[in-house]
Amino acid sequence: MKLAAKLILLFMLGVFGIVALFSWQTIRRQQHWDEVRRAHHASDLVAALKPAIDRAYREGGAVTIEEAIEVSAQYVPGQKMRWIDGERLNDHAGRGTATITSRKTSSISVFDSEGAAVAHTVVPLVVDGQTAGGIEISEPAQHSHRLVRDSLVASLLSLLGVAVLSAGVIYWGGVRWVGKPLERLIDQVHRIGEGDLSQPPALRRNDELGALAVAISEMSGRLDQQKQAIRHADRLGTVGTLAAGMAHEMGTPLNVVSGRANLIASGKLSPNEVQRSALTIKSEADRMANIIRQLLDFSRQTPQPHAPLDLRDVARKTCHLLEPLAEKADVEIDLQCAPQPCTINGDAAQIQQVLTNLLTNAVQAMTDPGQVQVRVQHETAPEPAVTVQVTDQGRGIPPDDLQRVFEPFYTTKDVGQGTGLGLSIAYGIVKEHGGDIHVHSREGACTTFLVRFPAVDALPQPPPRSESMPPPQNSPSTESAQP
Repeated sequence: MKLAAKLILLFMLGVFGIVALFSWQTIRRQQHWDEVRRAHHASDLVAALKPAIDRAYREGGAVTIEEAIEVSAQYVPGQKMRWIDGERLNDHAGRGTATITSRKTSSISVFDSEGAAVAHTVVPLVVDGQTAGGIEISEPAQHSHRLVRDSLVASLLSLLGVAVLSAGVIYWGGVRWVGKPLERLIDQVHRIGEGDLSQPPALRRNDELGALAVAISEMSGRLDQQKQAIRHADRLGTVGTLAAGMAHEMGTPLNVVSGRANLIASGKLSPNEVQRSALTIKSEADRMANIIRQLLDFSRQTPQPHAPLDLRDVARKTCHLLEPLAEKADVEIDLQCAPQPCTINGDAAQIQQVLTNLLTNAVQAMTDPGQVQVRVQHETAPEPAVTVQVTDQGRGIPPDDLQRVFEPFYTTKDVGQGTGLGLSIAYGIVKEHGGDIHVHSREGACTTFLVRFPAVDALPQPPPRSESMPPPQNSPSTESAQP
């Protein structure tokens, strides 16, 4: 709205300037027209009296001319005429001394002793090729001044009318065509700044604002793609870290499978023993397939729409996924969940990425054997929420570093041990889910990350299956799972 107000003010100043210039030119033309009218009137009047004046001048000189003019003035109402000698004549009206210096008609407006405006027009009189003098015709200038005043008033009224009309039109047009669209663009930019990316254009117009809206939409789409790519890269890095910890976990079932297979191949087992060995091999293979499936699910790139989910299930799955990494570091993960469902609205893979980043950092922060505590519970104040609390027994975070832990590319780990993006990505995911994340740490003691999500209603229950409905065929089982 400020830009629209500035445009309106600038346009109004332009309108005022144009109308003021037009009014000034109108008054000047009015004054010039009045002077021309008086000059023409005086010239016509002198031309009508010239034969009598020429005869009087030849017969008696200036005295006779003055008498003739005085007699003629009686027949011209509202005007005064007097003779001005060619040499010099004292002005008894208080105007000083008048001298004829040109053969052109001249006009002037002055105020008399009573303060009334009087217009004087002097018409030079040429007799026998010589300037004998001139005739001064005086008339009140109130009519002329009244015309100028009326023109000025009309101009001011026109200026006021144009200003009011222009202000209304420009304000309406400025608000509708400039102010409101800019507000929508600003709101869209704010939403993008808050993490709501990949938005359609806020405006669809064939002008500069419409082009700006399309550019903002394209920019937000590219930012969303880059954000997903960065998250995917961070997820793949975490998968590499998890794979290193799972090497031992995968080695045990592989040894079991290899040993049982050798026993079966030796031919020394009874049919019952062969069957039991085959079942053992199948069980261990399903265990390895489940581990690999979890890694594949975790490393997928495409985000899913938000849907209601139980945060306890995500926490259990994440803790199970990280158990090999924790065992390798001689750390125990202690998970405690509320007995009732902890339902939030979100993407399970993204929430799992948040928990994985927090748990991985907690495990890596512990240099000695210990325990990482994970708590999933409800909160009722100030609003219903579901919280996840991850507490380690590590070295803690110095106060100077504590204020920067969520900054991108900021890390206190050794070179090659981390990119500094994990907590930054976790912060962005939590904000996108309408939650918040905080960290509390005591240097040399422990560090706690607290994540809070808005709680939603319980998960919808599936409808009861009819007794007459046949069971589904070809349902997937662990036997068909492939890594």
